[in-house]
Parts: sequence; C-alpha cells; structure tokens
Amino acid sequence: MKILVVEDDLEIRELIGYFLEKESYIVDKVDNGLDALKILKKNKHDAIVLDLMIPGLDGKNLAKIVKTLPEEYGTPKIIMVTAKTEIEDVLEGLEIGADDYLRKPFDPRELVLRIKKLISSDRREDKVEKEDNYKFEDIIIDNSKHMVTYKGNEIEFSKKEYDLLSLLIRNKGLVVTRDKILDEVWSSSYYTGDRTVDVYISKLRDKLPILADCIHTVKGVGYKLKEKK
Repeated sequence: MKILVVEDDLEIRELIGYFLEKESYIVDKVDNGLDALKILKKNKHDAIVLDLMIPGLDGKNLAKIVKTLPEEYGTPKIIMVTAKTEIEDVLEGLEIGADDYLRKPFDPRELVLRIKKLISSDRREDKVEKEDNYKFEDIIIDNSKHMVTYKGNEIEFSKKEYDLLSLLIRNKGLVVTRDKILDEVWSSSYYTGDRTVDVYISKLRDKLPILADCIHTVKGVGYKLKEKK
C-alpha cells in the first residue's frame, strides 16, 4: 500500500512517515501541493495524508483536483489534517471529498488506524456487488453513472450527499442510526459527530424537497426514510 504525506512542517511530515513505514506502507513525502500532484500522478497512491495549509497549491484545491480527475490521479482516500477547528472548515473539507478529517495536534497512531480503516472499507466496497439502480418515490439513483434524478431531471450531489441518500434509500423503512451513517458514509465518528449528519440531512431536504416529508428524525437514534402517505 502506498501513502502520500503532504505536509510542509518537516517534523510532522517525518513523524507521520515514520509511523506509516513501521506498518510497512510505502511512503512518499512532499511539502507542497504542486509536487504532490506530480508524484500522485506517477505513483497512484492508496491514500493521502493532506495538510490544508500547504504552499504552491493548498490542500482544498489539491483535493478538488484529485477527486475530479481520477483517470489521472487514481482514487486515493484523503485524510485532511489541519490546525483549523471550526465546524465549517470540517464540513467544507468533507464537501470537497475528504474521507476523514483529523485536527492537529493528533496522535500518529490514531492516524495509522484511520488509514487502515479507510483502506479496508474501500476493499469491502469493492467486494460488494451493488445494484445498478435504487428507487424511492420519483427519485432514482443510478450507480453505473453515479447520478441522481428526480422526475427525470438530474440533481447535482456531492459524493457524501450521494452516499448518504443511497444509504437511506437502501434502508428505506428502517431506522438508520447516526453511528451507522458516520461509519458507512465517512468511515469515522470521531471528528464531528451528530452535527455533521444533521447538516447533511438538511442538505438532502433542501435539494429534494420531497425528502422533507419522507426523512423522519428518530430522536436520539438516527433517521428513517418513509414513503409519503
């Protein structure tokens, strides 16, 4: 497994690299976004440990490029690390396409565990045969095109929104706990907790107003998707 560490602080970069190499990962380390893209294009890493505040090309823009050009950069899992602590920063990072988010200072051993979980989760997804389409009311999720339509019209969704909607539709009529949502959509429950789920549920309701009447909050537990009566 190949990991790319993008961090401009030499001490932190070397520390992360040391703990990853102890786990037998092949590690590349760079201190700026432009070099990161070059080496990522060449080596197609399995995961990126990405600091947001890096020179040349910041972490947010780097993540956007990687997520929109998989044919050039592969499909690495992205763990963003940053000293920023505002919830808006966390949500923006996740919206861009980060798979996990870790605030500085952090224990490198926790970072290693998160990477292991992300990669193993990715492997499980590859082994699960997904249906081509999921339907709910007039909503259709086309997995072959990674597209959501409502009454025949395409609706734009970020990856996290798409994954959350897909999870709810696959489990329609059942209560989906917040822990399950965090585990399956974000592969973690540490960094933001319940508020992240609530924010993204609101996003779904805003983009598809029909969901305002169909996504029911189960207080203290999670959400249930039910057809309109």
